[in-house]
Amino acid sequence: MPFPRPPRATVSALLRAAAAAALAVVLPLAAAAPVAAQTASNPAISSVAPDPSALRGADGAFHVYASSDDWSDGAGHRLIPHFRSFDLVEWEYIGDAFAARPAWAPAQSFLWAPDVHATADGAVMYYSTGGRLPCIGRASAPGVEGPWAHDAAPIVCYGADEPYQDLDPMDPEVVWTDDGPVLIMGNYEGIHAVPMNAGGTALDGEPVLLAGAGVEAPAVVERAGHTHLFTSAGLCCDGEASQYRVLGGRAEGLMGPYVDRQDRPLVERGAGDVILRGNDDWVGPGHVDVVTDDAGQDWMIYHAAPRGSAVLPNGIQRRYMMLDRLDWVDGWPVVGDGTPSTTRPADPTVTLPVRLAAAGDATLRPPRDVLDAPVRLDSTGAAYAGELRAVLTGPDKRRVPLRFVADGADAGSLPVSVAAGGSADLLPALRAPGPLAPGRYELVVSVGEAGGPARELAVFGLDVAADGSLEQGGGPLGSVGPGTGSLGS
Repeated sequence: MPFPRPPRATVSALLRAAAAAALAVVLPLAAAAPVAAQTASNPAISSVAPDPSALRGADGAFHVYASSDDWSDGAGHRLIPHFRSFDLVEWEYIGDAFAARPAWAPAQSFLWAPDVHATADGAVMYYSTGGRLPCIGRASAPGVEGPWAHDAAPIVCYGADEPYQDLDPMDPEVVWTDDGPVLIMGNYEGIHAVPMNAGGTALDGEPVLLAGAGVEAPAVVERAGHTHLFTSAGLCCDGEASQYRVLGGRAEGLMGPYVDRQDRPLVERGAGDVILRGNDDWVGPGHVDVVTDDAGQDWMIYHAAPRGSAVLPNGIQRRYMMLDRLDWVDGWPVVGDGTPSTTRPADPTVTLPVRLAAAGDATLRPPRDVLDAPVRLDSTGAAYAGELRAVLTGPDKRRVPLRFVADGADAGSLPVSVAAGGSADLLPALRAPGPLAPGRYELVVSVGEAGGPARELAVFGLDVAADGSLEQGGGPLGSVGPGTGSLGS
């Protein structure tokens, strides 16, 4: 984890070593010396996570929903995959938002470009269905975590009646204003904004053209008296040849007119400042969202593909989720040197009651039903007491709770504690429901107050070989390099 490590302190007696012959729940490892802040690396999510939409939940966690895609791992299309993080750096795959497409959509429709928002009653998601005649749909949930239910009908489809006949209903972005929600949309045929009814369930106003043809994926951010419009240009999924890039402009208000630094109106084709483009390491960065950390610093999330391995074995673009610092210089957006970073100089600042991180590779014991998962627990200032929990997600995408093992007894959680300013290296032993079949897995160890929600997590990517060995262990889902057998590779 990219944070300084405080000196080690005494851990609860429950964490002391068990007998060598026993399956120990936790073994204290060597004392940890203070560690300087590490540099962090992209991608943030190296599963396939295109067109990310980020939102912070009531539990303090950040949630990302991404476009449906086939990760080339045998699990088929994931219908809006859902990821969660407590620090914007380490992410776990929660599952898919939907088990099926909406009843009104054609059977082979895709679900793309989710846009997720918190509401007084829970959360709403807008998305587009791909294909020759795309539509924008809506779903709702009691909270950002789901479960999600599709509305009975789409909001708008391609070829709608006047005054919406010129709309390009893809890549929705909904902005709530004092006058009600506004739906912004567009996919190379112009970016339009249309007022909605108070509930955000239908269009209710005249369309306004914000940007001309040739761009897609609108994202809006208000900063320092200006409304900034980000779009993406080029082809997202043209393999190594992709020229996908992020453009920007600003206006005095949501409905424009938008101009770039050269004062060119964005309604003119070719206008827009280049905010982010590919480089020697990354192909086709684009389709952005913006999140803000607890220090007030903005961060741009977007997708990009690793150069040299931009396409999955099934032909799908390998679009990882990236995270880079977004600054505002003289009132205009700037992301580093204008290209994706591979190593960030620093990570987002997020206030957490405790830190938890993977401290090495997980190992699998014969007969392939017990995992040893080294983790490190760090105080963030005050003493902390809570419990560890663990889940395993396998090739079938089901999240299965694991049991902690010690002296032959299994438990659903493990009490842990750390003194103020302290840290501890721990080695929990986790029992799966049965021997792990060959395939790709994600192991997540989380920590939280007893009986309460998770507050932090450590993620291990696992690839179980036919002989029961782990070809790789440790790190977030799909985190090892392309072609090495990680989930999504």
